[in-house]
Amino acid sequence: MREPTIDEAWEYARRVLSKERFSHTQGTEEEARRLAPCLGAGPNKAALAAVLHDIARDHTPQELLRAAASKGIMVRTIDKLRPILLHGRVAAATAAELGVKDEDVLQAIASHATGRPGWTSLEQAVFLADKMERRRDYPEVARVRELVRSGRPMEALREALGNVIMYAVRDEPGFVDPETVVVFNEVTQGLAQAPEH
Repeated sequence: MREPTIDEAWEYARRVLSKERFSHTQGTEEEARRLAPCLGAGPNKAALAAVLHDIARDHTPQELLRAAASKGIMVRTIDKLRPILLHGRVAAATAAELGVKDEDVLQAIASHATGRPGWTSLEQAVFLADKMERRRDYPEVARVRELVRSGRPMEALREALGNVIMYAVRDEPGFVDPETVVVFNEVTQGLAQAPEH
């Protein structure tokens, strides 16, 4: 099976996403193309990952758990408690079934919701694009956008990770994904060693 073109990826996304989710995906793709060079990633790879990042996001919790089981995805205890955390990994497995072979792209799709220790610049670009695309409207998003505008993408990344953690604490007490905490600490340590100016 050949790798899908970006147009074919869009066609698939349009078929499986709600109107609101599709609109969010458009914003994420635009932002990912723009952010990728700032973080040292390729814009075309970032665009493909962004188009497919949420293709499992409209699944119900039960559908996500069933899909994870059928696709051989390891389901952690926290995933059983918050199945929405599986949507990136289910989307990556689905993208692979659609013919996406680029492991960097698949990993960026898989990790876009939580981050991943040791993640690549491509993963960082897609994660950040997802959290700050122009349709996002939450109080802290303005700070994330301002950090990017001022040439401090890693600080923006740390801010976005902190927002994910705070959202989980506020809205899902006790269910912060441990991967996100590890990544937040990793980015914070990196900034302590090499501050952005």
